[in-house]
Amino acid sequence: MPTSTSYTDARQPTLAFPVAAGESLPLGTWEADGAKHTSRSYFTFDLTPYLGKEVISAGLQTGEAWVDDCTKPREVELWRTDTPEAAPTWADAPATHEKIGDLGATATPCPAGYLELLVTEAVQRAVDEGRDSLTLMARIAGDHENAKHYGRRIEQPRMSLNANAAPNMPGKLTVDELACADGLLIGTTTPILSAEVTDPDKVDGYANDLVTTTFAWWPVDRPAERTEWTSYSKSAPARFSYSVPAGLMVDDGTYAFAVKAADQHASSDWSPECRFTVDTKAPAQPTVSSTDYPDDDGWYGGPGIAGEFTFAANDGIDSVGFRYSLMGALPTYVAADAPGGSATVTITPGKDGPNILDVEAVDATGNRSPVTRYVFRVRDTSPTVSDGNPTAGYGEARTLTFSPRMENVVEYAYRLNDGPEQIAAAAADGTSTITVTPTKPGNNDVYVRSRTADGVLSGEGSYRFYLASKPTVTSIEYPIGKTGAPAGTPGTFVFGPGMADVTEYVYSFDSRPTETVAAGVDGSASVTYTPTTAGPHRITVYTRTGDGVVSETFTGSFLVARAA
Repeated sequence: MPTSTSYTDARQPTLAFPVAAGESLPLGTWEADGAKHTSRSYFTFDLTPYLGKEVISAGLQTGEAWVDDCTKPREVELWRTDTPEAAPTWADAPATHEKIGDLGATATPCPAGYLELLVTEAVQRAVDEGRDSLTLMARIAGDHENAKHYGRRIEQPRMSLNANAAPNMPGKLTVDELACADGLLIGTTTPILSAEVTDPDKVDGYANDLVTTTFAWWPVDRPAERTEWTSYSKSAPARFSYSVPAGLMVDDGTYAFAVKAADQHASSDWSPECRFTVDTKAPAQPTVSSTDYPDDDGWYGGPGIAGEFTFAANDGIDSVGFRYSLMGALPTYVAADAPGGSATVTITPGKDGPNILDVEAVDATGNRSPVTRYVFRVRDTSPTVSDGNPTAGYGEARTLTFSPRMENVVEYAYRLNDGPEQIAAAAADGTSTITVTPTKPGNNDVYVRSRTADGVLSGEGSYRFYLASKPTVTSIEYPIGKTGAPAGTPGTFVFGPGMADVTEYVYSFDSRPTETVAAGVDGSASVTYTPTTAGPHRITVYTRTGDGVVSETFTGSFLVARAA
């Protein structure tokens, strides 16, 4: 739609007549209240969205709202004028330039509901001249402008405009995802060349135009051997890639590539060239050494005790760093102190025994050497644990003695099962004796580390002992694991505790719902059960203390004889 629409009136030459939305515009001579008027109409269109673009097509559309005499030919001319600062008057009309054409000269209906005139050339000229607006004037041709029978009114015009801007010059060029830079090295003869393409043509902020890219690459010393490849189309913005086929690039070759983009109407300029050198040679295997953890048959350090390791390149100036991994962990990279130099790192082994350190040299391209495998032995520094009363049962104290495998031990950090960590001071000989009272049926574990006066922790030692808690089950009628009385015979089953402070038994015959029986003063209990079928039967029993501690479960089977 126009940014401004108005008409002038020769009868009122100093007045301007802006037109509101929906109002029609008079052209030529017309009468009102017995007075004669002659008018021309002006409309201005904003061209700022199209500056710098190619105008593919532009058409002005309107329609006739009223015609004085349909027997007279339609003689509506469209002219380009200067763009006025305000709505023009007849006396102060903008300068008229070239005629654009005749509006609806061949349209047969009268009044014509639709009139159109192509104005592509006029719009393109205005855009090329850098003008941000275009003003058009509609008038009746020649002397007929003063003849009432040629007068008419037209609807406010609109313009349909299709314009295109060339894609922007491709940017952000990469080779195998590495940004272009001086001295770029690539470790493959089949690199992926890539560029980002944007296009000024957008609709509501979304990508609109379909664009293609042309990649060109060549050996720097032989530019005539240029290879070009054009991509499929994608909506911009987008990143385009081209994979160089095998057999075309060689090691030590230096190449350049550039990219241009195109839509269906225009092309961008070629991007600045991006140069790179192919380097596929792997650096030499590095050497690894350590005085803290030598790779001989000796045992050194301990878990948690750090050591220094030195990596050295063996290939002149190719290697710029090293990748290293201990016991299959994710690799870590460290830069060399100079091209072809060395690097010293601190590594803390986490376990005793043979440890494996894998090291690779890395060159500036990212090529990696064969792996150097360095094996060193970490001594066991975990304390030993001796049990002063290994037959102690559930709820009974145990005396445990910790003995060091390191020098200058001043204390021990220990815990029972998942309990809190406790600290015990070491005696002059480095040992420490502690007492634990376990209350967990079954397996119990004590974990312990020693600590030296320098704060060095040992590896973790452990000691496991078992607290029997499973109840016993006896029956005269139906002995466990044997054949008992015939089916239908009541049987008494006596439960005995496997741990102290038992208050009840939870039992089940043949996977039936569990039942509970209270323990007597001596901790035992008995129940009666009458099996009704011959063959194998099953019983499960566990105990519970007043504090809610649950024992292990006894599971047993017995056979019931057939009734006579």
